[in-house]
Amino acid sequence: MLTHLHRDLRRLTAAGASDASVYGQRSSTGLGLRPPAGPGFLCPVCGEWSRTFLPFGLDQRRRARCPVCGALERHRFVWLHLLDAWRLTRQRARLLHIAPEPCLRRRIAQLPQIRYVTADKFDPEVDLVRDLTDLGLPDGSFDRVICSHVLEHVPDDRTAMRELHRVLRPGGRALIMVPIDMGRPRTYEDPAIDTPAGRFEAFGHPYHVRIPGADYPERLREAGFCVRPVRSADSLSPHQRRRMRINKTLLFDCRRP
Repeated sequence: MLTHLHRDLRRLTAAGASDASVYGQRSSTGLGLRPPAGPGFLCPVCGEWSRTFLPFGLDQRRRARCPVCGALERHRFVWLHLLDAWRLTRQRARLLHIAPEPCLRRRIAQLPQIRYVTADKFDPEVDLVRDLTDLGLPDGSFDRVICSHVLEHVPDDRTAMRELHRVLRPGGRALIMVPIDMGRPRTYEDPAIDTPAGRFEAFGHPYHVRIPGADYPERLREAGFCVRPVRSADSLSPHQRRRMRINKTLLFDCRRP
């Protein structure tokens, strides 16, 4: 949905375009852009080898995006965690996916034992168009929740975390991921910065409202979660990360006690 944000950044920030107008749009996921197949890089999400991956992001990161399914580095890491730690393909579960990434959504929707529900504030193609701070779902209605690169867009992220905790059953697990800067001791946010141009200058993205720092897991604990950080550098060998183009990143495997 944000494939061309780097190209349109100046226009969007100058116009003060709302997040609804940007995130309500969908774009191609990379299908049809595939370069010649080859032994270069493996995407674990679609299982395809490609001679190279495509650039992506505001800084146009090199070899970031799978040209077959559109998966980025974080999506590839999330999928491996879902397979290995959550055993998603081998267990029955009720799963809620917040702001579902198309590449992961296609794979999870194919699993017959998963009761899969998608939710988003802007995307009309999801099952539930809801605000993350008020999902309107029964307590304990899901075994698993995926919420990746969403909370940095939510002004009241503490309420959103409590809502994710509420809809999980006791013992349920939530995979939560944000673009975190562990070298920053405290999360940086300022509610007074409320324009795309101001947020881009302060947070490095026109629609982010904070830069999560090393203290960010404490917010998840305050919401009631037991939090286990999972680092790609610890769970994958350097060869695996090179082959699948997975950068050094971090996700939080959270459990409702």
